[in-house]
Amino acid sequence: MNRAARRTVSRLLMGAWLLALWLLLWGRIDALTLAGGIVVAAAAYWASRLPAVPLVRKIRPLRVVVVVAEFLWDLLWSSIVIGWHAVYRPGRVRSAIVDVEMRSRSPLILLGVTTSISLRPGTILIDLPSEREVLRIHAMPVYDQQDADAKRAGVEQTEARLMRAFVTWEDSPPEEDR
Repeated sequence: MNRAARRTVSRLLMGAWLLALWLLLWGRIDALTLAGGIVVAAAAYWASRLPAVPLVRKIRPLRVVVVVAEFLWDLLWSSIVIGWHAVYRPGRVRSAIVDVEMRSRSPLILLGVTTSISLRPGTILIDLPSEREVLRIHAMPVYDQQDADAKRAGVEQTEARLMRAFVTWEDSPPEEDR
């Protein structure tokens, strides 16, 4: 599928989503409500230049399960670590700003990575340049370079897992999956 076709399909998907929301708000489906929804969705697109919905070329369900399990484990473990530091070492917890280079150019993968790290206790996204090549995160606890490298590696692993689970048009699959 070429870029123009992907863009058209993604815009049609966003238009369908807006139409579905319109119909849900009205609570009924008839010819007038449907026609009004189409007009409103087209006007919203024209007036606001809504972004295209990122398309996925291939979804690997077992890899998605791994991504979800990894996220849940990270959520549990980071909660335990941050809770322990908050109770037993509240004045001695150190943090750092860590830069993480992104391999993916897909907005979908970027959204998954930033959401995942921001939902985990102890990390939060603090800067995302418009080029989307480097994420700057605030991480804790970080006491030395080894801890900072471990935080960076954790974000890179999350990105790699997402790239294996959702093969996007912007990215090629990681080397081991070719």
